Amino acid sequence: MTNAPVNVHDIDWDLNWTPAGEPRKPWDQMPAEDADDQLALSRALGETLSEQEYLATDRAGQPLRIVLLKVVPEAHQDADLGAVYEFAL
Repeated sequence: MTNAPVNVHDIDWDLNWTPAGEPRKPWDQMPAEDADDQLALSRALGETLSEQEYLATDRAGQPLRIVLLKVVPEAHQDADLGAVYEFAL
């Protein structure tokens, strides 16, 4: 893993581009250790509805670990359905 921050995107958005064709900015960034802790806490608290993990590369060929986290709506008392964590490897 690198020291690069983990980008966290809202799972409800098109992650790659805005409607204007600009790269979409993440709604949060954090150290990889914090991101892994958040994922573990969600599982421990029973908030995780489903979790999928993928290894991929970005357009420049850099390896990524992508985690899709779907949470139960009651976990946050709103319509938030989850997040996508993008780890640089």
